[in-house]
Amino acid sequence: MKFSGLNLNHDLHTMSHRRKTIVFVNIFFILVVFLPGLYVPVCHSSESTENPASEINLRIVIVPEKNSFEQLRRYKYLTDYLSQEMGMIVTVEIMANYGEISNAFKEGRADAGFFGSFSYVLTQAQTGIEPIARPVWLNGSTTYRGYIFVRKDSGIKTVADMKKKSLVLVDKATTAGYFYQLFYFKYYGITKLEDYFSRISFARSHDAAVWSVYTGESDIGGAKNHIYNEFKERYPDFKEQMLILAESPEVPSNGIAVSKDLNPAIRARLKNLLLTLHQDEKGQEILKNFGARRFVETTDSDYEVLYNMVKEMGTDLKNYSN
Repeated sequence: MKFSGLNLNHDLHTMSHRRKTIVFVNIFFILVVFLPGLYVPVCHSSESTENPASEINLRIVIVPEKNSFEQLRRYKYLTDYLSQEMGMIVTVEIMANYGEISNAFKEGRADAGFFGSFSYVLTQAQTGIEPIARPVWLNGSTTYRGYIFVRKDSGIKTVADMKKKSLVLVDKATTAGYFYQLFYFKYYGITKLEDYFSRISFARSHDAAVWSVYTGESDIGGAKNHIYNEFKERYPDFKEQMLILAESPEVPSNGIAVSKDLNPAIRARLKNLLLTLHQDEKGQEILKNFGARRFVETTDSDYEVLYNMVKEMGTDLKNYSN
């Protein structure tokens, strides 16, 4: 009986082992025959992790024209659309200052950018970027001007009145908030601003420069006309208290240019999407939120007025320090 019991246990163990073997074989059979694709993706998964299509990025940088939160809000509508249509991640980053956008392209940290006119010619001279488009704003303009302005109660009406007064500008890599003012004052024989004014400060954005004069922190200011005009709409007493003394010729506004190293197919796709954005309702809504009617094609020759100013000033763009 004892011997028989041992045999019984052995038989049961053997049967259990066979059942497990059969189950294993059946599962293996199902996996191999009915689900052959389960094994293959393991190899492909490794490859796509290294270079998945969704991780192809288009890095867009923008100059700090105004309040950063407002800028990011506006550009997000556009970058979300581009991400969807181009099948890649499109990001936007505001540069710390106007000159930094040139560094981003020189260091390979940017694929495309929205430029002020001077930051464009500067970056083009140093890195060979290619302009592709610029917005038509809601007022129908594709250009902007630089202003020189004061408070009416300052008593400043001429360049002579400005001597030993404080001057606020935006950044050394801007047309409307620095280069135009250099050009203007040189016409009046003033080549060293630091010797003529009691203080020169850089606000880093156009709205901050306008605000500085409006609130009386600075006597004279230089900034972009669009931003100045926004203050007139926002603050009821602004128009009554401020005075424009001079304005620059028109130059292209917020042009988008791409790196010379950007894949030509991506460059062509980006340009086409921007130039046709106004042709359907979805695009029109995006443009409305962005603050524009449409985009128009832009070339380097559109900056001729600024290139002429640069030539008259004897400025070496390739070695320009900002």
